[in-house]
This record gives sequence, C-alpha cells and structure tokens, in this order.
Amino acid sequence: MKPAVSKRKQKAGLLYGLAAGLAFAIFTWGVDAFLLACAHGVFPWVNFVPGLVIGMVSSALVGWLTARVERAWFSLLLWLLQALLFAHLVVWLPIKVAPRIIFIFNPALGDFLQYPFHHELYQNLWISFAVIALVSLIIGLIENILIEQALFSSGTFSLIVPLVVCFLSFSLVGNFSDSILNKRFRESVQQVDEVIDFILAHEGQEVPQETALKMRLFAFDHVKDVVSQKHGLIMSNYDEMLGQVDVLVDFNGQWVKCPVIYNQLVTCSRIFENPAIRLGSTDKHMSTSVNEDPLI
Repeated sequence: MKPAVSKRKQKAGLLYGLAAGLAFAIFTWGVDAFLLACAHGVFPWVNFVPGLVIGMVSSALVGWLTARVERAWFSLLLWLLQALLFAHLVVWLPIKVAPRIIFIFNPALGDFLQYPFHHELYQNLWISFAVIALVSLIIGLIENILIEQALFSSGTFSLIVPLVVCFLSFSLVGNFSDSILNKRFRESVQQVDEVIDFILAHEGQEVPQETALKMRLFAFDHVKDVVSQKHGLIMSNYDEMLGQVDVLVDFNGQWVKCPVIYNQLVTCSRIFENPAIRLGSTDKHMSTSVNEDPLI
C-alpha cells in the first residue's frame, strides 16, 4: 500500500475508534448525566467526563493500531481488550471513581457516600463484557474492510459509512451498558425527585387518597416541613443485590434519607441538620447534628 494511502487509512482508523468511544460514552454515561441533571441530581457529570476521556483515547488508539498493523488476529485482540476496558469502566466508574471525584469537590459530602464493591457486582461486569466483546469483535474484524472500501470509493462522503456503522453499533452497546448499573441507581433518584416535585406542585392542596397512595406521598410524612424548592439528590448507598438504593436529599442544609426498595419509595427520615454541608459546598466543617444514624 502506498504511504499516502496508508496514512489516510490510519487517520480513518483513528476516527473509527473515536466514533466507538464517543458513542459508548454518550449512551452509557452521557444520557445518564442528562437525566440525573433533570431530576435535580448533583454531580451528574461525574461518570460521563472520565468515561468520555478514557473511552475516546483508548478506542482511538485501538482503531489507529488496527488500521496500521492490518492483522486480523491483532485487531481482534485489541478490540477484545477495549471491550474489557469498557466493561470495567461500566462498573468501576460509578462505584470507585465517582465518590473519589465527589470527595475532591465536596469532602464533607464524600464522607457520607458509601459505595461498596459487593461480590455480586462481578456478575454485572462479566455480563457487560460478554455483550460489549461480541460487538467489539465484529467491529474490529470489519474495520479495515470498511475503511478500504471507503478510501477507494469515488463517493464524496464514503468515509462516513464506516464511522456511522461503528457509532451506531456502540450506541446500542452503550444503551445496554447503561442498564447494568446506572439505570438502577438513576431511577431511584428520579422516583424521589418525582415525589418531591409533586408535593411542591400541590402544596396547600388536598390530594385524593388514591393519588396520594399511588405517588407514595406517605414517605414524606415525617419530613414535609423541610421540603423546599431548592434541593439536590444523590445516591448514598445500596445493598449487595441492588434491591435497595438509599437517596440522600439536601433541602437547604436539612438532610433527608429516602430508601427506595425495588423501585418503591419507603419512609424518608431526617439524618441531620447541617447548613455547612451543602451539595454545592466544599466546607468539611461539621455543625449541629440531629441524628447520628449512619447512611445505610
């Protein structure tokens, strides 16, 4: 292959890999970040930003090396390793990385986030890897074929075809990966926020009993006096089966814990009153404690 064509192929391989990393990051963590932000979630970007950077850099390198070396076995090995990295990020980012990043921006809040790595999470990791690996191997196997066809095609936009194929493939994989952990955690936050929004929208109004039960308004019976328009939510803990997810809510320094058990909100309770620890604050100084119960 001529040097000029080889360079074009390597550039195309780089873009091919970037498309894979971008699609995976957007649909695994980007959509999650947007939906959390819409539900008054704090630090919604905490998984998306590192996932985007790591995913795009690593996949771009894989795509470039695949086009440069032009060996089928080497391509399969590279894309299999990329799948393994993606699978680890799906579990590793929200469990290990997110609380550490949050601690940097808000040390006080970081102290109250308990994200244990239960043994059961390995099952999620390997399920994720199996699906990602299947698509990655196919994408890696056809990379050079698609790029060569595009380079020697007379069409003006021929190079877009392999990029679109790669992007769409990893969009589907990313959407599946989102359901592994992110969706479970996010839905708990969304459910709590939905009840809070309903309470605020119907403040001072009489709500029919049937509607109240459906919305599970009883969960806020003991903390209605602290509910406010300005609030932020974040997951604080979960059990080993991910059946119970505890959501921490900040109402202007009034802290409330709302357990969600298998998508059913149960009774919320006040944890402590501490205006110094805010979801947007970096002050680590503790003030008046109302309840010393741990966030579990």
